[in-house]
Amino acid sequence: MKFSLQENLNLFQFSNLDIKTLVVESKYLKGNPLGDSTKRSNPILCPKNIPLPLPVVFVLSGFTGNGGKYFNQQSFKEGSVEILANAITKKQAPKAIYVFVDALTFWGGSQFINSKGSGKYEDYIIKELVPAVSETFQTRKEAQFWAVTGGSSGGYGAIHLASKYPHVFGNCAAIAPDCFFNLSLLPEIYSAWPYIQKWGGVIGVKKALKDGKIWGRKEAHNIINAIGMGICYSPKGKEDVHWPINDYGELNTKVWQKWLRHDPLVFLQKRKNQLNNLKNVYLDVGAFDQFHLQYGSRQLLKIFKKNHIHVTYSEFQGNHFDISDRKVFLWKWLNDIFSKCK
Repeated sequence: MKFSLQENLNLFQFSNLDIKTLVVESKYLKGNPLGDSTKRSNPILCPKNIPLPLPVVFVLSGFTGNGGKYFNQQSFKEGSVEILANAITKKQAPKAIYVFVDALTFWGGSQFINSKGSGKYEDYIIKELVPAVSETFQTRKEAQFWAVTGGSSGGYGAIHLASKYPHVFGNCAAIAPDCFFNLSLLPEIYSAWPYIQKWGGVIGVKKALKDGKIWGRKEAHNIINAIGMGICYSPKGKEDVHWPINDYGELNTKVWQKWLRHDPLVFLQKRKNQLNNLKNVYLDVGAFDQFHLQYGSRQLLKIFKKNHIHVTYSEFQGNHFDISDRKVFLWKWLNDIFSKCK
């Protein structure tokens, strides 16, 4: 693994914050099945001229998003990184090193796991990106000063990484995390299945995507989401998916179990020893989530409480597409968590 730190090539300029890019040439992503780049550019937001060492916050993107997208300028309103920068200035977000993770794949995301279908993104994050951040910046070493955060697929990744590696990430913050696959993901597969067949399966959809024939159609998200999740959770060969349903709409429970083992409601039950070392969890979800993630989040709350983990939980009067507006509450929570640590 090789890595280097580059100066800010972004248009944003903050008087009290630096923007750099940590570029990692990943050995774990070499030969990944999708042929995605092994060179990963991770934007870093960090304070200027304050006492060191600093806490670290990993920010994971939602499906089809990526670390660099947080730095896109927007018309008529502040972008995500501007909102965070203002929160830091107002002491409503911690003065920390923020790492915006680059883990995008051809199908829209890696779910931040190791998968035979997409590649070893979990290893890339834990074994390469985390050490690169520690070696490049003066960071706090204790897990209680490290957090992993995200919404939707990013929230899923945050729960996965924190629950498996609490010695790295002592704090986890997830907004509307992917979970309860029986209600959130299985209906998506049923909705997408006729269109996937129409386009000639996974390979046919891939060709249509490259030809610009999918995006813009109302069913595009269903198609890409179903395939993207399948490539991560239940890959078949190099470019296909083990689908849990057939042409009659019947559920193959044996195949579906392969998907379900990646559901946080399932894998958290098997990580009780690791959960004992997880310090704090933040869960937030819309009461009207289109993917019914409020029900899964309520079940996650029960699991965390059963394992005696300190959880801050809330449900807001909104839906899955209001996630970006909820980040300010996440930052406030994290600010309080770090301020209490010594």
